Amino acid sequence: MLKKIKAKFRKTSEAEGVDVKKKSTLRESIESTTEAIAFAEAGLHEEAKKISDEAQAVSKKILVVSPNEGFSKKVMDYALGFADRMGYEIVAMNVLDMPHQGTEPVAPYCSIIEERFKSASQESVKDFYREAQLKNIPFEHIVKVGDLDQCIKEAVRELKRVEFVISEPEALPEVAKDDEYVIPVYAVSSVA
Repeated sequence: MLKKIKAKFRKTSEAEGVDVKKKSTLRESIESTTEAIAFAEAGLHEEAKKISDEAQAVSKKILVVSPNEGFSKKVMDYALGFADRMGYEIVAMNVLDMPHQGTEPVAPYCSIIEERFKSASQESVKDFYREAQLKNIPFEHIVKVGDLDQCIKEAVRELKRVEFVISEPEALPEVAKDDEYVIPVYAVSSVA
């Protein structure tokens, strides 16, 4: 196995330097660490350090999802506290689940609805951003249009190193209970 790793390293280093992918899941993180250990044990300390440094370069993120243009105070407070305690960045994502483009009465208005949703989302996220700034938590905001589950998977793939997803309770009505406020939190293991 060490021969394969050395051969892979020689090929990539001859081409354009070391080609290291950033790891976003626990399994990928373990694989990266194992690869760095293999290089270190083989006496290739510089290469091991590069792999290790690259794996740590991308900050861990929490994806906070709302199926409408705003975020509730309870979800914002929970996400801010979580990110502050754990040292994560926050990526707030509003998702507009539009009716299918082929729907006759809605089709001509899809772009108008989407633009208004984006505008309202950007306006409503300002408080969330301000609170994150006060706590020195890196913050990013994105808006996606489509099926909620697909938008979450797409965002996790694009953002790299999203480790948790926090959503508004109405995103999952089966989790919400009448007598208590439940904030769904999911650990991200991989994206299928």
